Amino acid sequence: MESNETSAPEVTQKRAKKKVLTEKDIEELNSVMFRIMTAPDLKKFASYIVTAELADTLSNQKGPFMVFAPSTEALESLSNEKKTFYSNPENRAKLQEMLKSHIVEGNMNKEALLQAISRGKTKLKTLAGITLTVSKAGENIIISDGKGGKTTVKKSDIEGSNGILYVVDGVLNAN
Repeated sequence: MESNETSAPEVTQKRAKKKVLTEKDIEELNSVMFRIMTAPDLKKFASYIVTAELADTLSNQKGPFMVFAPSTEALESLSNEKKTFYSNPENRAKLQEMLKSHIVEGNMNKEALLQAISRGKTKLKTLAGITLTVSKAGENIIISDGKGGKTTVKKSDIEGSNGILYVVDGVLNAN
């Protein structure tokens, strides 16, 4: 008697070789940009950074950078006209300018920032060339752009290998 049973072909699974991370890979995975990309409340800001072609700056450059990142809620509160404007590739330079208005060269954690404003206000120069004024109101750290834009720090001390990230509730220099 012959058997109608056929044996299943042997399946072998190949595993991908483990990638050995270089020091540069590790720095990039710990960068301010990676922190932005993985923060649930910064999805829109991350998208804008990529669109504006600034991701490389925040992931590969040494910095250090202080990023005052507007939350998705803050960016969504912009007028439809502004959101459409920033989404248009022809306006990339203006998007870059607005985003660079949230990035400062330097590295102050919340404690150092509070120390700097303990006697009033402190000024910080952004990558866009505008001056931010940092002050305190009650327990809140307030940042203003001198053009009527004002925001409050909601989260602080999110550290990356090339700087520090603050989440803010408003948009600065929305040209």
